[in-house]
Amino acid sequence: MIKQDSPWVSFIALLFATFVTIEAAAFQAPVLPSVTAHFGIPVNLAALILISYFIAVAVFAPMMGRLGDQYGRRRMVIIGLIVFGVSEFMAAWAPSFWFFLLARFLQGLGVACIFPAVFSYVNHLFVEERRGMALGVMMFIMTLGAATGGLLGGLLIDAFGWPSVYIVSGVLALLGLIPLMIWVPESKGEPAAGKFDIFGALLLFLTVAALLSLPTWAANFGRESWVTWTVVALGLVSLILLWYHSGRQAAPILDVVLLKDRRFAVPVAIYWIQMLMNSGIVYSLAFFINNRPGGSASQFGMVTLALFGCTMLASPIAGKLIDRFEPKLISILSLMGSFGAMLYFVSMDTEVPLTAVLIMAGFIGVMLAANSTALMKLALGAVPRNKSGSGAGLLSMLRDLGLPTGSSFALAIFGLSSALHTRRVVEETATRLGLNESLSSELLAVAGDKSADMSAELAAAMQATGSEIDTVLQSINVASLGGAITNVGYLMLAMLALALALTPWLAKRKDIQAVSGFGVGRPDPAR
Repeated sequence: MIKQDSPWVSFIALLFATFVTIEAAAFQAPVLPSVTAHFGIPVNLAALILISYFIAVAVFAPMMGRLGDQYGRRRMVIIGLIVFGVSEFMAAWAPSFWFFLLARFLQGLGVACIFPAVFSYVNHLFVEERRGMALGVMMFIMTLGAATGGLLGGLLIDAFGWPSVYIVSGVLALLGLIPLMIWVPESKGEPAAGKFDIFGALLLFLTVAALLSLPTWAANFGRESWVTWTVVALGLVSLILLWYHSGRQAAPILDVVLLKDRRFAVPVAIYWIQMLMNSGIVYSLAFFINNRPGGSASQFGMVTLALFGCTMLASPIAGKLIDRFEPKLISILSLMGSFGAMLYFVSMDTEVPLTAVLIMAGFIGVMLAANSTALMKLALGAVPRNKSGSGAGLLSMLRDLGLPTGSSFALAIFGLSSALHTRRVVEETATRLGLNESLSSELLAVAGDKSADMSAELAAAMQATGSEIDTVLQSINVASLGGAITNVGYLMLAMLALALALTPWLAKRKDIQAVSGFGVGRPDPAR
């Protein structure tokens, strides 16, 4: 390993590993339809491709953060890159769907080794007054991976087929080992007292697996099915037992003491809400933009580019500002800005100009950059030295839980609202046109499924009233989309109101400066 004085050389080498995993995660959006068709699985099971990955990331992140403190953070990143790279090749050449899911689970395990260690290195490499800039650059790299992954993934799939995205990610992961081993020094924390919490790890796995997979079970078996409610009960019981068990362990897999410290718990809770809200906005806009009159997938691509692009560009600037000004103030101002943007979000209808949507998305991206960087600095700064790994692991776990949770909630609200508004408008239309109950039911089915064929009887009945069929169907679609996006907006406003209500309990800079952190020139006592 080459010795060097600047912490940025080591940090950039670590960020390459971060970029590879984020971009690989972004590859999943364009590859999902191709993988579903290749293995011949129903669309409602395609969610398992995402769930298997997020379960592994969320469950193993706290474990790997703790192991990094004990055995070395650089070592954990190396192991993570190797596991991630090999599992990418496994996915590319998977002989069956279940083998593919195993590969996805191992990819999540590799990422769980990497992210807590990289978060811990922020405290290890940088003094407190420089961590904001480091976190801003980290947000820049993460957002760059998210912004470019979808585009690059689509180009690779069109040119070389879906396995190519996994092969490229695997090669990049293994190449990332070179700068890591040359420029990153080993770093250890203070090992936690007590044995590894195996039972706690099992409870965490059951909790995360049950809660993340719940929408899939409900979609396949119905909301009133005993299977669905068994999964709900399993998740809640496991969560209660996990909290009770963790409070009585010397080295718990879920650090309850840390979660009870408001200096850590409050910024982490707000950060989770931020991730949940951001994911919900993206996925609801995907359906709104694509399905509105004149909408297209390319338009939605422009929206995501505006959101992630502005987040990417604003992150280093936000990091610099957070090093100079109070992070708590930056967080409050960014949440208020997001609240203003969501007030516009709830007022949107299907005729809103694309330019206005792009401006709104870009503004939300800037607010996301400022708030996320401020909250990460507050949370990591509140972690005591002997809990650096577990604290970074918890932050990583909650970040990765926020993304699928937000998309699930937003899409559930969007789908339910769309169905209710469609039914309401169809009933009003049927009454106005004088359609009987049978024709009204058929019109509802046709409005809900654009590929369904309209019977000659219904077409004749509508033509007899002088109504244009396409005009009627479009008016129903417009009403359902407008109502759905408004209701999702109200959900996002409620989340932001909750986040703002928590901000009085955010710690100030002076409250966290003495808690943790190893900067350049201040050696880690465990090294």
